[in-house]
Amino acid sequence: MSFELPPMAIEELPSGLRLLALRRRGLPLFHARLSLPAGSSADPRGKEGLAQFTLDLLRRGTRRRDARGVDELIEGMGASLMADCGSDESALALTVPDELRAQALEALLEVALEPAFADGEVASARRRALAALQSDLDEPATVAARALIRLGFGPEHPYGHASHGTRAAVEGFGRADVADLHARLYRQRGSLLALVADDDPRSLLDQARGVLARGQWPAAAPLLPERPFPACEGPPAPLRALAIHKPDSTQAQVRIVAPGVPRNTPRHAEAVVANSALGGGFTSLLVDAIRVDRGLSYSVSTRLLMYRRAGLALFSSFTRNETLRELIDLALEKMRGYAAAGPAPEALQKARTYLAGLFPFGLESHESLAEQVADAILDGLGVDHLRDYRDRVLAVTPEAARAAAAELSPARPGAQIVVVGDGETARSALADLCPVEVRQLEEFA
Repeated sequence: MSFELPPMAIEELPSGLRLLALRRRGLPLFHARLSLPAGSSADPRGKEGLAQFTLDLLRRGTRRRDARGVDELIEGMGASLMADCGSDESALALTVPDELRAQALEALLEVALEPAFADGEVASARRRALAALQSDLDEPATVAARALIRLGFGPEHPYGHASHGTRAAVEGFGRADVADLHARLYRQRGSLLALVADDDPRSLLDQARGVLARGQWPAAAPLLPERPFPACEGPPAPLRALAIHKPDSTQAQVRIVAPGVPRNTPRHAEAVVANSALGGGFTSLLVDAIRVDRGLSYSVSTRLLMYRRAGLALFSSFTRNETLRELIDLALEKMRGYAAAGPAPEALQKARTYLAGLFPFGLESHESLAEQVADAILDGLGVDHLRDYRDRVLAVTPEAARAAAAELSPARPGAQIVVVGDGETARSALADLCPVEVRQLEEFA
């Protein structure tokens, strides 16, 4: 039941830029995606959020035109420019009618490689970024997401901060910071330009080389020096909780986080199957136990954050203040039981079938196809990871699923609890479960 990927061609240029061309039949569209092999984990220490800040500024003017001119350039093709900064990758992409291929590719490269970084635009972007960080404090789920990353990896880890950084770091951003990061990040070997259209892949590569030959890509440059990605060493710490005080909260966002695995783990299939049966689907064990049977929350899930070099296992939910302890006790009980026993036969079969059946839908559009194939290449997995995904998922045995359930439970030793809500309510509810630290909301801006 292997997945048949569309025709493709891959080529590496002398500059170190890799070209990927994919044929998607049936739609007269052209999609281009430029992926750079470093994201927020490449932020310099003390400059957390700089990769995202730099990416956001690319739309605000190039050496050829101001911000309004860039808007007119992109919108004049009937397109919108996607810009995304993840932990391991920064990406720019757009989709246009097929007859605008050359114009779209030239526009994408101009925006990516020729930013002006005008002083006024940098100052405006800094104000917007600070306002967004402050606004995020009104969203308990966003605060919980920022906290669990910091708690799960540690604040000094390259993965230990959200892509938008911190207020203290953003306040210090200046033009020299973004210009320096851009000069290093956007001129790396190993970057990848993915193209999707209803055309022969070799023809797409020829067209891309023709545009690039006009000087849009710099000469070969080395990869950024890697920051160390420390491994977890020593015995796991006992269970503990961080309560982030949000005044007047009647509900609490709850996260339970533990060490996970990187995306290139050889046990990838077993991990996603075990997670799906635990809390990754609407009919999973935790949804049944917490939402259906006890009515403690409308939203219950587990997921695996699989980054390129490390990962986390995560439980997520919310509940009323009065049922906070009940929800956490039930979640820990069910996850610990699942870690010991693994999925029941029926749950295992359901998870395998669900994941195998869902997989093709994630590759249907030009955008998703380019992203999935590009990510597989950049993460070192290769395109066979996608071709064989369904076969590997369907082949997961009960023994392998049980081992993955034990290894990747969010309640495994070393787990930590994050609660965003009323701090004293959380302290009182969890006091006899584990040590509780209460911190103020403003610390997570």
